[in-house]
Amino acid sequence: MALRSLRSSELAPHLSPSLGVRGQSIPAFEVKFLVTERQGQEAESWARDHLALDIHGNPNDNGTYQTTSLYTDTTALDVYRGTPKYRRRKYRVRRYGSGTELYLERKTRKGDRVAKRRDVVPTGELPLMAHPLSATDWQGHWFHSRLMKRQLRPVCRISYRRTAFVGQSSEGPLRLTLDRDVQGALTSDWDLESNLETRTALEGWVVLELKFQTAMPAPFKRLVQDMKLNPTGVSKYRRCLEAWELPAAICKQEMKYA
Repeated sequence: MALRSLRSSELAPHLSPSLGVRGQSIPAFEVKFLVTERQGQEAESWARDHLALDIHGNPNDNGTYQTTSLYTDTTALDVYRGTPKYRRRKYRVRRYGSGTELYLERKTRKGDRVAKRRDVVPTGELPLMAHPLSATDWQGHWFHSRLMKRQLRPVCRISYRRTAFVGQSSEGPLRLTLDRDVQGALTSDWDLESNLETRTALEGWVVLELKFQTAMPAPFKRLVQDMKLNPTGVSKYRRCLEAWELPAAICKQEMKYA
């Protein structure tokens, strides 16, 4: 098996096969599995034997770190509904742990193939997203301008505990993540700090994700076969809205005024 772990010095921040450098995007594959906690522990044990922990994991918490994201959508939930213009792309703002940097991210998906564009801004610049205009020389201008064009605004804030592993195979870089305790809160504010009421979006489940650049690497193939895993198109964003029954409420309101 041509697989090696990466040393900490080789790891880019939150390395993902679908990310290049300076916001550039490299198409890659992301395959998700919804697994039980027992299966999640089995996959994690395999990863600890074969891969390296993400350097941003908390060493006092088995390498886990908190991930918090603001997801955007239109007032009619076009992203959630998969309206043609909105079907393939999601725009979100992400923070890792209690870091001072925010990641402005556009995720484009076609089947299992994903491309991401991501840029970094200080946390103090998040309120600028609420303004109708932004400076053209601002790092977040491209992200802000696309939000305005698509009429996107915050809809929910999702947080979860992530354990991430990275490695290198003969087929290229690979990444394995396990997301637990997914919590979702409804919000319309550009804010990652305030305390909000949350609901559990995937109670009792672990989201296992395998990320790679070309065909599924042999080590991942063996893991999937040994664990008898079946891919699923689970979306944390969709599960969050459904936990709050927001889509049903909007449909009911639309019918009222139809």
